[in-house]
Amino acid sequence: MFSQVTQDSLSVNYIYAPNHFNDNFSAEESWEIHKTAYIKQLKSKGLTDDEIKRSMLTYEKDKEEFIARVKEQHKLAAIVREKAAEQRALAEIIRKEADELRKEADSVRKNADEIRKQSDIVREQAAIQREKAEELRKQADNVRKNADEVRKQAEMVRKQAAIQRENADALRKQADIERAKADEQRKLADIRRAKAEEQRKKSQAWRNNAEDILIKNITLSNQPDNNKPISFKVASKTTLHIGIRAHISSGTTSIEIYNPKGVKEGEMSLNFKPKSGSNEENDRIEYTSGALDKTISRAEVGEWQIKVSSKKSEGTVAISVAQDIKSTMDE
Repeated sequence: MFSQVTQDSLSVNYIYAPNHFNDNFSAEESWEIHKTAYIKQLKSKGLTDDEIKRSMLTYEKDKEEFIARVKEQHKLAAIVREKAAEQRALAEIIRKEADELRKEADSVRKNADEIRKQSDIVREQAAIQREKAEELRKQADNVRKNADEVRKQAEMVRKQAAIQRENADALRKQADIERAKADEQRKLADIRRAKAEEQRKKSQAWRNNAEDILIKNITLSNQPDNNKPISFKVASKTTLHIGIRAHISSGTTSIEIYNPKGVKEGEMSLNFKPKSGSNEENDRIEYTSGALDKTISRAEVGEWQIKVSSKKSEGTVAISVAQDIKSTMDE
């Protein structure tokens, strides 16, 4: 193994440090074993002590190479630890994403119709979760029955039954978790449905006490500069309800509301920023959306203006203006 054959035809130059050693020895112990065998081989070839010393100087260089390989293995272990840290960071990102999902519920309340659609989706997901939980519960029951049958067999088979029971408990816990998730999703759907109904009632009450004086839909084209003022008249002091919805897929757009005296009563700006790394040909169209709901009490009599200014924008702007049917208290 260590080239210690009496009539070995290998020269001294063919004796080298091994790539690895027995794991039962340290690197230094393994090196000393090989070093001893190497000296015996040199002596068996009839080399003098001085020749052996010169050969050992060359041989000792391999020791440094061996130690360098050990250090390289330590570096590889450090890389593995870094990857573990990256996995923990990924888990933290997932937790933050879950927090973002909870925040989305606040923005969903602004649109009753959208909330109802999302509530339907959530209810469907809850139903799917309940089905999964029920399926897992059935699997757990089946595994538990198998475990009871195996327990009746010999001692060795009894150990296998214990493993089956552990698996059944794990499945039952997973079923409980899935069932809890389904209940949570159902509660969230109920909350959203109640908020949507409340918003619908408020919208219906507002519509019953107001009349439209302007409904306008504007299509924005990709031009260097688009300025489109929209005018409407207020005959007497009243309460105005102005609603603006805008969606753009490029450029920038600003919308401003001015009273007859030229004073700005409200504004909204949109700036489209595509997601990094998106492919316009292969990906679906991206939008930047915004909404402005403005209620103006005792609005000035005269001509009001809504100015829509866009630069290289493509998209749509929907504008609605309504006034209360009932007169104000001071009239």
